[in-house]
Parts: sequence; structure tokens; C-alpha cells
Amino acid sequence: MHLTLEPLPAAPRPGTTASDAGPPDRRRRTGAVGSRTAGAAGRLDARRVLVALATGFVATHGALAAERPTDPARWLALKDVYKNYFLIGSTNLSASNFATNVVPGENSVAAMTVKHFNAVTPSNALKPEFWSGGISNTNPSFLTNLTSGINADISAANARDVKVTGHVLVWHNQSAQWPAANVLTSTGGWETPWDYATAKTNLEYYIRTVAGHFDQAPFKTYAWDVVNEAFKDNPDNPADWRNALRTGYSPEERPSRWAQAYAKGGKSWEYMYDAFYHARQNTTAILNYNDFNDNERASKAMAIASMVKEFNERYAAESAAGKGRVLLDAKGNPRQLVDVIGTQGHWDMRLNLDAFERTIKTYLETGVNVDLTELDLAPTLGLDKGQRIQNGPEMDALFKEQGIQYAKLFSLLKEYAAGPGGRHPEYKGGVHRVTWWGMTDPGYHTNGYPWSAVGQPKEAYWATTDPEQYLIDAGLPPNGVTATFSYGGETFKARTWGGKNAQAMLDINVPASTRNVAFTAANVSLPAGFAVESMKFNPPDCAVVPGKPCHVTVTARGAAPATTAVENTATFVLSFGKMTVGWMDAANALEAPYSYAEVRFSDGVTPFKQYKTSYGSDGMARASGVAETRAVPRHGRTTLVLLPQDPIAGPFGLKLQKDASTEKAWRLVTRFEPGRTYMVVSGESVFDGKKQAAALTNRSKPATTASPESLSRTPVILRGDILVPSRNTNAPDTEPALAQDNLKFVFEEAKSPAAGPYADQEGHTMQSFIHGTNVYPQIVFRGNGAAGTAVGGRTSLITRQTNGQEGSQIAERNLDQAVWFNTPIDPTSGEMKLFLYSEKDGVKQYHVLTEVADGETPARDAGNAISQRQGAVGGFVAVQADGTKEGTGVKLYAYDIASYTVDDAPTTPTTPTTPAPPPSAESTPAVMPIAPPFSRKGGSLDFGDLALVLAGLAALALARRRRN
Repeated sequence: MHLTLEPLPAAPRPGTTASDAGPPDRRRRTGAVGSRTAGAAGRLDARRVLVALATGFVATHGALAAERPTDPARWLALKDVYKNYFLIGSTNLSASNFATNVVPGENSVAAMTVKHFNAVTPSNALKPEFWSGGISNTNPSFLTNLTSGINADISAANARDVKVTGHVLVWHNQSAQWPAANVLTSTGGWETPWDYATAKTNLEYYIRTVAGHFDQAPFKTYAWDVVNEAFKDNPDNPADWRNALRTGYSPEERPSRWAQAYAKGGKSWEYMYDAFYHARQNTTAILNYNDFNDNERASKAMAIASMVKEFNERYAAESAAGKGRVLLDAKGNPRQLVDVIGTQGHWDMRLNLDAFERTIKTYLETGVNVDLTELDLAPTLGLDKGQRIQNGPEMDALFKEQGIQYAKLFSLLKEYAAGPGGRHPEYKGGVHRVTWWGMTDPGYHTNGYPWSAVGQPKEAYWATTDPEQYLIDAGLPPNGVTATFSYGGETFKARTWGGKNAQAMLDINVPASTRNVAFTAANVSLPAGFAVESMKFNPPDCAVVPGKPCHVTVTARGAAPATTAVENTATFVLSFGKMTVGWMDAANALEAPYSYAEVRFSDGVTPFKQYKTSYGSDGMARASGVAETRAVPRHGRTTLVLLPQDPIAGPFGLKLQKDASTEKAWRLVTRFEPGRTYMVVSGESVFDGKKQAAALTNRSKPATTASPESLSRTPVILRGDILVPSRNTNAPDTEPALAQDNLKFVFEEAKSPAAGPYADQEGHTMQSFIHGTNVYPQIVFRGNGAAGTAVGGRTSLITRQTNGQEGSQIAERNLDQAVWFNTPIDPTSGEMKLFLYSEKDGVKQYHVLTEVADGETPARDAGNAISQRQGAVGGFVAVQADGTKEGTGVKLYAYDIASYTVDDAPTTPTTPTTPAPPPSAESTPAVMPIAPPFSRKGGSLDFGDLALVLAGLAALALARRRRN
């Protein structure tokens, strides 16, 4: 059966003309930082000249802010601003919001909803728990109450031409009876009673009933989130998407009962394909996969992309063989099984936009569209609910920072838009929808929205209405900062969105004979107005051996922006490495003897016999019989399916074949690297009177009379320099023994606000990616001595979910409680100590990471119907100390191959130093000296500042002449 599905275009807006549909710099703009008159459009080029000449905008921003219209009728509707880019959505699904008598405006939730949004997602009304009673309820209310409730809500939205995305068909949470709730088994397990056959039958029944019902007018949905949040947050091998999924026992918090049931007689991951397949058979809606934390963790995004690519290939093959129905798009082509990957966007000001851009590209490379599905971009308000920043100057600065982050985000989203305004035709799809998870503050994530209340736009609103102009008026580049790097006769370009959290990253291959990389500021070319401020080498001599690349962090600075809330900086991390192949077996997923093999720093020449896999009838990835021998693109990083016995003819001295040293494992490391994930392990742990290593764990340790509530620990097995992960103690033997997400921490470089001996040193924040109540990364910080956070000199370690508080992220002014420094890492044993340093009101304080043996965490969680939390005893706290020598010695473990020395490497550096390329129209001369840090204390100006001021005055004069 073939059905032709026409797309549902956005309805034309009254009063629009052909000129309204032009590029953003030729359309009338209202409110990026103020209202523009009809003649204002011609001034944009002059303002871009100001940025190109690196002017200062201290006066400009305030003046233009005063131009913002006070009449709400002149405030732009966001759906009109982005009509040529993507849909704009909210969660305000209610029949009353879309009633026929609601007039677009700013005076009520309903008026703002119909004015600003052309898409809507019900936040809770269609989650699986809306079918109460499960399979025992054969006549749920949504099938009978056709003129009220959710049916009326969707009907009203459709009548106003607002597109409804159903959220969600399959989820591990808010799904009490789908599958049946966990029960204690005769063996002490905590499982759903459903097995594979029961789960498979009822999954089809649920989706056929729900998706089929909401495929009928007038309550037809435009799209569905078919499966939500099915992946773990930090998988080791993203190509092996099957083992990257939540199982019935991993992660500890919020595992998947669907996976658990399917595993009892089938493959745990097969429910994913079944869900999409049954949805395609029962609805013509757009089908989405939706998840979170993929913006920061490339491994999670790559796992999701691997799954979507395989699902669409499998469905195309099955459809061609006559299985199921085929839907056609507007051009008559068969539609894919998965149309959209949704990334949620529950973020704060520490969002790394460069990482998010990498995620967008990863998804678009699969040939699907991308939706931003649950946006709230929150300021960092404080330590916990009792210490959030109050209204006043500090909050005003946070809202300015929030506005700039919103402007950067929407400038990025516009660039990759699926609509005609998008600028990346190399991709089949683009950004198709942006939906806020709410509309006004405080909302789901406190103060993360464009409006503080009904009819009260914030900086975030003005930034969203014209992001490029907002950035220009703030004295910032409107489309990021692009730099050119030269090395080894080649040039490389990279763009960063700038600021203190963004980092563009490049991998660069060096020959096997290279000992040390020679790279200076002469190899860096930057846009006008930017100068290299610092270059940091890790290791300091930039030595390179296979498995240990040299990382060069280049930080550049431009003119001071109009607000002190942000920095005009650009950071690039260049990783120079020799080609490596890291081999990874995939238990229960990839047919032996084939292995996944990650090639990094490819030389672009070495050929690999790569095997294409297909989806076997048993759910396994099996070799399809198609193989191709070719090289990985130079400098590239990708994961292939290889046969270990096939020879690899690589450069002499490099270990590329599979052996004990090239198999990826959790190995002892002796340095921090940018963006790496680590386990923090103590060798001093004692369990039941026996010494055993234990890993710091983002799990709550209960308070005792000896120590406060804090973070837990998990026993781990060490075999030499390798850490061997253990499966969840609640899991059966069939569960793969993979490292749990809550044992993994990402160390990000950061500076402490504390004065004293560490003021100029880089420390690290420890970020944990697990799904708790809120989903953005959790930073490990010590309590501040408030009630419940301190016992006898021992202080809590908090990750927002502990100490009885949900809390918000720690504020910038309190980062001395979260920036961890370390004693020198012993190059042989890898041991070090981690500590915090504070200096306030003349009081100097050290707090050292210390292991404790008290506090018993029970297995599972009596208040959580699906928890598979492991039982544990003891944990880690922060102990006030006189110095850094106290505390517990810990070691770092990272998932990698073993590093080694190439035997035939020469004894002197051989890396060529190549002159930088000639200047282009968009870059300064190639040789860029390292500029000293800009000094603005006391209003002093150095020579570079004076040059920027003169350029700014000249450009401002030009702009004024053009106005007249």
C-alpha cells in the first residue's frame, strides 16, 4: 500500500510581502535591541562594518536598547520572525488558548500563544500514563471523550493551524503500566512481569491504538516523539548503539522496563525498532526520536545517529521487499522511518555552543531533520533553592548574559534551518522546529524563557527577534569567530561561537616519525580585531606518541563587549596525534569475530577493509557480505567494522592491529585532557575489612552522625593499570558488564573566583551526566555549611540532586566551591589529591576530597517504581584541611588504548613549521603575535586598545553619515 503525504507548510501570515521573505539582512527588523524604522534595514551593513573593524560598542548598546518599542502591538511575533527558517513552538496546549475568540497579543497566555507560536507540544497530557489502568482498561477516556480533554485541545490547535507534536509514545518514565510495573521476583529481582512476547504484543497494541486515534481529524497530530530518552548519557562506544541504550538495569536511575521485558526472550533493543515501525504503520505524522545531554557528549549524539541511520536503512530494505506500507513525501519519494532527531535543550549558561553545533552536524549527516524540542536556557542562579540570586544588579547581568547566549543560539539555528533561510544546502535536512518547554519564567527551569511574565519580554526575547543584530550591538561577532591554522603544508579552518564556554576542536594527523610538534602564533590567522592572547600546550613540550596526542589550546581576544557579563574571546583546541586504531568488542550486539575499531588521526592513506553490516533477524549486527577497502579521510576520526585478522598496511612503527594494547579499556592515565571522561578511583577503600578500589559515584550517600549526606562510592576491580567495570549488582548475568554513567565525570578547565595562590591557575569542574530531575550536566561542588551540609568538619559533595534539594546549578560567584585543583600527578602510580580553595574575608580554606566508610545506600529506591540503584556503603566528602597533603589519594582512568613509543622515531623534532597562508579578505596578516592579556583595571588602555578605539570612531562616523 502506498500513501502520498503532503507536507504541512506554515500558513501565510496576513500582510506579508515578497520582500518580507528575503534574507535577514534585507528584512525589516524589530527589537534585537530595539525597534527599527523602515529605513533601519539599510543600517545593518554599517553595523556589520563596525564589527569587522572591531569597534567598541559601550555607548551603542544602551542607546539602541532605548529604541525598543513600548507598544506591545509593535513587538514582533516569533513565528513571523522565523517563518522562513523553522516552526516555533511552546507547550501551551489547551483548547482555551486556541479558542476562536482569542486575539493575538501580549495581554494573556492565550493571546501570546496564538501570536508567537505555530507549533505546540503537550508537556504531560500524552505521556503513556494518560492511558490509566494499562491493558486492563480496554476503553480509555481519550477514545470516548471526543469533545473534551486532549481531543478538544488538539482540535482547537488544529483549527488555528498550529501543529501538534504528540509527546510521547514510548518512554521509561511516567509510564506506570506500559509495561506492567515492577514486582519483586522469587529470586529477589525487581522486574516487570512482562516477557518478550507479552511486551511485543502490547507495544504494538498501545501504538496502534494511540497513534491511530490521533491520526484522525480533527485531533490529528502533526508529529510524534515516538521514543524518548532511550540512551545512556555517556556511552563508551557510540557506534555500538545497542549497548549504548538504557537496559532494564542500567543506568541505575530510570532504566527501561521495555528493554528489560524484551530481554526476556529477545534482544533488549528490539523494542526501539518495533516502536518506530508500528508508528509508521498507524500514523502519517512525522516520526521523531527525542533525547537530551547529546549537546555536550559527542558519544551520545553519535550513538543516536548510528541507530537512526541503521533504522532508516533497515526500513528501506524491508519496504522494498514488500513489508509494511510505504509513505511518500511531496516529491514522490519513500519517506524514512525516522524523520527527525529531537534534542531537548534543557540548558544553562554553561552551554558549549560549539559542541551543540557538532551535534547538529552529526544528526544532519544521517539525512534527517533536527528539532530543538524542550528549550529553556536558564541563568545560573545559585547553590540551591535557599540561595538563589535575587532580583537586582546581579540578576540584570545574568539576563544580559542570557540574552547574548540566546542570540548566539538562534544565529546558529538559523544557519542550519530547514527552511529557505538556511545556509547549508549540503544537508538533506535542517533545523525544522524550535519549541520552548514553557513560555514565561519561572517555568520548568527557573528563568530560562524569553518572557519574565505575560507581556514582559526579557533580553532573551529581544535577542531572539534579531540575534545577529543583538550580537552586533553588544560588540560581538554575529556569526562566531573563524580562524585559520597552518601546519605541515596544510591549512585548517575552525569556527567558534566564542565566550568562556565554547571551544572549537580540530584533530590533526602528524607523521609517525614526529617526536614534538612545533606550533606557534605564527601558525594562527585571526579575523581583524582579534589577537592571540595565550597558547597552552599539553604536554608542555608538545610531545606526541600514539595514544597520547598533544593538545594546543589557542585563546584569542577581541575588543571589549558592551557588557561585562560576557567575554569577547575565541578558544580553539588543536589536537595533534599519530594515527591510532582502538578496537572494541560489542557483547551481544556485533557478530564475532568482527569488531568495532575507532580510527583517529587518520593519515588519509592507510587502507582499511571495512565491512558493512545489516540488521539480522535476531537483532544482531551482522556482516552483509559487502566490504570496501579504502582509507579514512586525512585527519579524520570514525569507527569502522573490521576483521581483526585482516592485515593493515600502515606506517612502520604504528600498532594498528588488534592486541591487548590496542583494545580500548578503562586505563590509568597521568594527565587531564580536554573534554575527556574519567573515573576517579581511590585505592584506599576498605569493604568488609578487605581493601578494594572504589570509584566516586554520583549517587547519594545518606547522612550519619559522622558525615553529612554526600556522594557515594562503588567498588571496582583493578587488574594492573586497567579498571574492569562490573555490571549492576541487581542485574542478571546476561546484562553486559559496562561502566555505569554515574561513575563517569567530565573534567572541564575552569578558574576559581577565589583570590590567593590559585587565582591564576586553571583547575577543573567535575561534570556528571546522569538523568535526574533535571537533565543538564551536574557539577560537583561542596556545600557551604548550611544545615545538613556539614558534620564535624566534613562537608557534603553536591550535584544538585543531593542534600534533599533539587537546586539549580552553582553560580559563577561560588565556583570556588566547585573548581578542583590537584597535587602533581605521580607519573608512575598516577596518584594525586584533589582539593578546593576558598579565600573570603581574609579567611583561607582548603577542602580536600576524602573517602569515608559510613552511610549505607539501600539497593533500589523505595520511592521510585523503576529504580535499579545499587546498594553501597560509604562515599566521598570534602574535609576542611590546613593544606593539600591531607585527603585521599585518587587516580584517573579513561577509556582508551595504551600509549606507546614509535621505535624508529628520530631523536630530534622533525615536525615542519609552515608559514601561515596569505591574508584573505576576512583575515588579518598571517603572522599574529601573542597579545598580552587586555588590561582594563583603572581604565588603562594599551596600544592595541587605542587602535581599536580609533577604528571604532572611524566606523561610527561612517555609520552616522549613512544615517543622514
